[in-house]
Amino acid sequence: MSDFYRLLPYVRPHTGKLTVSLLLLVLAGLAEVLTTGLALPLFDSILLKQPEQGNAHKLKVLVDSMMNLLPGNELLQLSLALLILTAAKGLCLYFSNYKMSHVGQSVVMQLRNTLNRHVLSQSLGFFSLNSTGRLISRMNSDVEQVQEAVSTSLADLFRESVLLVALVAWVFYIDWMLASLAMLIAPAALGMTLTMGRRIRHASLRSRENVASLSDLLQQSISGVKIVKAFGMERHEETRFGSAAAALFRSNMRAARILFLNSPVMELLAVACFIPLLYYAHSTIAEGRLTLGVYGASLFSLFRMYDPIRKLSRLHVQFQRAFASAGRIMELLDTHVEIHDRAAARPLENFSRSIEFRDVSFDYRDASGTSRVLRNINLLVERRMVVALVGSSGSGKSTLVSLIPRFYDVAAGAVLIDGTDVRDLTQESLRRHISLVTQDTFLFNDTVRNNIAYGDIRADEKLLREAAEASFAHEFIMQLPMRYETVIGERGQRLSGGERQRISIARAILKNAPILILDEATSALDSESERLVQRALSNLMRDRTTFVIAHRLSTIRSADLIVVLQAGRIVEAGTHESLLDKGGLYDRFHRLQTQAGWLPVAEGAAFP
Repeated sequence: MSDFYRLLPYVRPHTGKLTVSLLLLVLAGLAEVLTTGLALPLFDSILLKQPEQGNAHKLKVLVDSMMNLLPGNELLQLSLALLILTAAKGLCLYFSNYKMSHVGQSVVMQLRNTLNRHVLSQSLGFFSLNSTGRLISRMNSDVEQVQEAVSTSLADLFRESVLLVALVAWVFYIDWMLASLAMLIAPAALGMTLTMGRRIRHASLRSRENVASLSDLLQQSISGVKIVKAFGMERHEETRFGSAAAALFRSNMRAARILFLNSPVMELLAVACFIPLLYYAHSTIAEGRLTLGVYGASLFSLFRMYDPIRKLSRLHVQFQRAFASAGRIMELLDTHVEIHDRAAARPLENFSRSIEFRDVSFDYRDASGTSRVLRNINLLVERRMVVALVGSSGSGKSTLVSLIPRFYDVAAGAVLIDGTDVRDLTQESLRRHISLVTQDTFLFNDTVRNNIAYGDIRADEKLLREAAEASFAHEFIMQLPMRYETVIGERGQRLSGGERQRISIARAILKNAPILILDEATSALDSESERLVQRALSNLMRDRTTFVIAHRLSTIRSADLIVVLQAGRIVEAGTHESLLDKGGLYDRFHRLQTQAGWLPVAEGAAFP
């Protein structure tokens, strides 16, 4: 419940609309009560012509004062009153429900935006611990549960509560003894509602977890469909999905058993409560203390009360389901944002001198709990230098370059740009000065134009075309069915690996950032594609400070500085020739690749 209360800040801006909606609900409740009051003249004055007795007199005065405002005889007045009250109630309910729906949809839209902003602000370590499918489930399925509660159930809650209060007051006004007998159902109904609510909340929480598991499996099997098919694991994935779907089915059916038991039990309680009302009515009518009109008006009101009682009981159960989802949403919002701008952070206006790693250490734990480290890294990179990072897998190359754009923050030491700690710079301005091209190229399911323009969405057609030409992508783009307007599919699956890489290079060229990170950008390409991509990278690297991670040493031979890492430490640094002369780890890598045929006997420089 406390998690649901935390949604109140999203509701406060809409207090005015909620107030108007509540007033309209009160008017609708009043119209409903007056409609039930018309049962008195219908029975006593029109159908049965009974004399006024007991409580009939005070009710007759109240109803007559309303009907005398209308023209015609008593039957016409009654007919007009029914029409006017029904129309008034309908209009009030329409505008009230519309405003409540507007508030609910607005709250959920703000909640979605907040969740999306919160998730995008997390560091990469957060995403290594939280699967895509589970995040999508919380941001989509759980939010939909809250949306139903805020936009629909909340309106029903206000409407039925107002109507119930109005009807209870009306029945007590008619005959307090009759009303007291009718209230015998209240403790049992309340107890049953609270018990069912607790059980449905637990069942809903399990159901939400099962939905997350199902989403996770679905996301993995679809995104990894090539591997699934390559290893012939379709049946295995079907079995896994079927098991998860069955678990969700069982959770939903447990919730359904509780949910659908509510209405018949409430109906049974209502009928059980109606029996003493019959005995009371029989004796009081026989004694002349109660007219059939008063009893009919009371009975009609009591039957009308059953509907809001039943709905409120069902709404309580629905809110419990929403509380379970709200708890999961708030758990996600409470996740610590590891990377944030300091209060005094300033924008990086221009990169002009150097990037320095000053006694940098870094530790983190991934989902498997394995600790990976960088230790005491000291490195100075002057502007426009090409620095190559070499080392075996797990030596810390990618982690080291990830500290520059603050995908992670250092555990000790500092990364400085022009002498300023990157933590003292705003993330937006810092990353605006950095371009990234990786082996695992990510392209959006959008047009070629929009994928290139992702580097600078404000760039004009001329700059976009020049970026494509500089990356040697323009020629193959012009051969696509819709040229630059061709949609390239999820992750660019309609393009070859080399074409995808050249699109990503065009994106980086268009961004025109002074710092460039190339993370094994050519390791997954064939020889012909690699040749074209290398030429494109040569254009991209011109006049930029570049960090290159590459397993193929032939691609970094002409780098200004080659840094060799082992177990998170720098063990060697120098030019290609000087490192070969040392006969250390770099020389060993070089000889191994030469013997394996990775390096030609006469190497050519890949980068300018």
